Amino acid sequence: MKRPLAGLGVLVTRPAHQAQGLCDLLEQAGAGVQRLPLLAIEPAGDEAATAGRLRQARGYDHWIFTSANAARRAALLDAGPWPSLAAAGAATATALGEAGHDGALVPSGLDGAAGLLADPRFAAPAASRILIVTGDNTLPELAEGLRARGAEVEVLAVYRRVPVAHAPQVVAQAIAASQVAIVSSGEALAHLLAITPAAGRERLLSLQLALPSPRMIEKARAAGFTQMPLLPARVSDAAYVELLERWHRE
Repeated sequence: MKRPLAGLGVLVTRPAHQAQGLCDLLEQAGAGVQRLPLLAIEPAGDEAATAGRLRQARGYDHWIFTSANAARRAALLDAGPWPSLAAAGAATATALGEAGHDGALVPSGLDGAAGLLADPRFAAPAASRILIVTGDNTLPELAEGLRARGAEVEVLAVYRRVPVAHAPQVVAQAIAASQVAIVSSGEALAHLLAITPAAGRERLLSLQLALPSPRMIEKARAAGFTQMPLLPARVSDAAYVELLERWHRE
């Protein structure tokens, strides 16, 4: 059986409940996976109030989901019916489908705000009412871009990310056993830097990162990571594995 990632240590930092699919694919490809969840997902604010706001927004023209977490949390709070849906990427659309809400628009080019704003279906949203379903501390580009085009936009946070504590030796051991780290958000990257013991910082900064966006690449370079981070074509488990397989062959 071909194992293209044999001998490669990969640090996976996703929340524990979201990491299994990616870890399975990496291990099937031969990688040695180090699990170090950096953030946990919790409800944002009063859930009854959030559920009420979702119900009130059922009459909007579009709901846009920025992450799979947003899709899953919203589905727990409100069963629908929901209006026309859009997803920031394929993983988010899959989470919507698993929750019983199929047919979400997925940008054909880039993932995230850039892809959604470039999609012709949001080129002229004037007079449309749009709900962006997201997490707390979400970046403002999508809402600002849609408002600049005349849309009425509301942003609703349905979850928040909470840093996970780890013993210093656990962090140091996971970093020492890895050559690559997959980090899914700026918050996670900042937390990883904060909890890495001083003796392991040089090793951390030498890791090859695989990151979901150009913005995160900028953050990593500013933080002192020495290798140019890798960027998958799309943000999905399979895309990350394919990316690492290509890099590992080179």
